[in-house]
Amino acid sequence: MSDFALLPVSLTRAAALIRTTAVAALVGFIVTVPAVAQEAGGWRVGVAEVPPAPEPGAKPRTSARIEVLAGQATAHAATLQAVAQDQVGRKLQQSDLDGWVGVWSATEDLPAGVQRRVLDWSVSPMAIMRTDTDIHQWADLAGRTVCLSADGRYVGELAARHAAIEQVYPSATDALLALRVGRCDAAVQDEGLLRQLLRFPEWRKFSAQLAPERQVTLVQLQRADLSADAVAALHQSVAPAQLQKLAQQQAKSIAFEVYLDQTVPDCH
Repeated sequence: MSDFALLPVSLTRAAALIRTTAVAALVGFIVTVPAVAQEAGGWRVGVAEVPPAPEPGAKPRTSARIEVLAGQATAHAATLQAVAQDQVGRKLQQSDLDGWVGVWSATEDLPAGVQRRVLDWSVSPMAIMRTDTDIHQWADLAGRTVCLSADGRYVGELAARHAAIEQVYPSATDALLALRVGRCDAAVQDEGLLRQLLRFPEWRKFSAQLAPERQVTLVQLQRADLSADAVAALHQSVAPAQLQKLAQQQAKSIAFEVYLDQTVPDCH
């Protein structure tokens, strides 16, 4: 029987509780952003990928990338733009973007007029598995199946670095569901997300983990000529405390999405 099936509330009541909590958490996050951010409909914030609007009747899916959630919570959706990394510097320099959040190498040069700020948030690749796994180090992934999400950061990396067999799913929810029902030996996502997910009792059976073998932190880029108020608001929108709140809600939402979709018991 699934661990979720042991919850002492009905599915309907659980759904209502989670939705209420999710709305309250999101509202709580947004109201902590400075007033200038509330009025930032004209800001243009870039991220590597922006999820498409869900099709009518589609199941809800929470983004695997916390910077997408931060951008959606801070600004109007129209201001969040998908910008390929090789275009970021040019767009900022030419004032086509005000800011960008994502993964940026510390050794990569930036054009004049663009500032870099390293954020205190880990998006390092971390793996989780069933507690009875025989995988104890990254090298053990050779020839084993690893569930990844298409909107994550690691597609192609596990195969190239460890000869793993990658199974790519549309979202983190789908990839983690596949892990729970035994379709793969491990799942890899951002460390910040998985640390929060493993706090839930229903994920205790999947708490075996491979700590990140390389450290990756989020980086914020911005135009050097932004006003002081705009800079302060942008900085607060991705402050550690804000990212922590978002990660907690992200993990809660994904855990519940997995719960709703899990129609077979956890693999034993």
